[in-house]
Formats: sequence, structure tokens, C-alpha cells
Amino acid sequence: MRRGGAPLGDPRGGRASARTLLKWFLLNPGQKFRDIELSEVLWPGRAGNRANGLHVTQHSLRRILEPELPSRRPSRFIRSDPHGHYWFDPSDCWWTDTDEVALLSASACAARRAGDARAATASYERLLAHYEQGFLPEEVYRDAFASFRAAHERGHEDTLIQLLRLHREAGHLYEVLTCATRILDRDPYSEEAATSVAEIHLEQGSPTGAMVQLEQFVRTLREDLGVAPGPELLALRERVRRVR
Repeated sequence: MRRGGAPLGDPRGGRASARTLLKWFLLNPGQKFRDIELSEVLWPGRAGNRANGLHVTQHSLRRILEPELPSRRPSRFIRSDPHGHYWFDPSDCWWTDTDEVALLSASACAARRAGDARAATASYERLLAHYEQGFLPEEVYRDAFASFRAAHERGHEDTLIQLLRLHREAGHLYEVLTCATRILDRDPYSEEAATSVAEIHLEQGSPTGAMVQLEQFVRTLREDLGVAPGPELLALRERVRRVR
């Protein structure tokens, strides 16, 4: 994350609770929270009075964000009102990779709608590089971030699928195989990825390889999930059988 174009500093500095609070605020810019809600983010399920801990944490965060801030001067970023609400005001001088992800996603979708495959592919590739860094790995066991983590995973999977489709349309076999393999590593039940791998085997003159891929995938679906493959996969399997 950056403030005014400059890195915030060593992310390992300061109190761990202050860093967690900053992440929460950056994921919810402008949204107001009561002190009890913020305490639950920081110390879920902990009994007792957490108000003092929250006060200390916010003070620590203000020091991190604005080390030059005079004592008792209101923070420019950590805002509050007389009703006990707190929120984060980015004041147009913050950059985060989550903002970059949103911009790249919008750019990729717009290029896709406009039929500009090259621009769409470039945006999705940059988007994928962000997703592959992972989402707040140091907060992996904190339930408050679960919905954001799930959205990150969905975005990662959708980006891979979109790239797979773009490369298939362009006839980039190596890139299709790479995307399909990465998808199957994350989701071994992805029919679109499995059929893409089989189609590449078929296009490269290996119907046996295509059939092995399809049969293995069908067996996985039935044994693990107890479901039958979809019509597209069944049609491809029949086409492979005729070629053989």
C-alpha cells in the first residue's frame, strides 16, 4: 500500500492489531463501524472490556499513518463522530492493490465487451499476477476477513477462466494448457478446464491422450462428487471415440 505515491513503510512495524485494523479500514473505505464491531475484528470472542485495547490500537495506527501528527490533533485518515462511529477516509492519497485489482477487472471486462482480445488478455494477465500473490496470508485464520478472502478466490478463478477462453479463441495451445492446468490444480472438478486439455491432445494428434484425460476426469466426478459429466464433455468424448 502507498500513501501519496510513497510506500507506507515496513509493514512489520508497529502493533499487529494496528496493521490488522488498517487492512480492515482499507477494505471498507468510508464505512462506519462501532467500537464493539472493530474490537470483534481485532479480538474475536475475547471476553472483557476491549475499549482500552482499541484506543491503544487506534493511537498506534495514527502514529504509523501520520508520524508527524501533533498530540491531540485529529487524524486526517482515522475519523470518528460523537456517536461512537469510526471510519477510514482515504482522502484521495492512498493506493492499494485491491484498488488496482478493481481497475484492472473493469478494464479487462470493457475490453472483452469491445472485442479487443489483446487488451483484455493483457489486463487479465496483470490481474492474475495480483491474485497469485494471495490475499492477506498473515490473516488467514481471522474470520472477519473470510468474505473478502472468498471474493478474492472467486476473482482468481474467474480470471483464469477468462484467460483460458481468450487463449482458446486465439488458438494459443500452450497458453490454454497452462491456464487449464492451473485451474485444475485449484479446482479438479472444472469441466471447462478438463475438456480444454482433452481438446489440445486431440488437436495435437493424440486421441488416446484426449480419451485418457476425459475418462480420468469422468471417474473423478463420479467417485468424488457422485455426479455425471455435462453434455459438452460427453459430446467431446464421443467425438474422440470416433477419431480413434
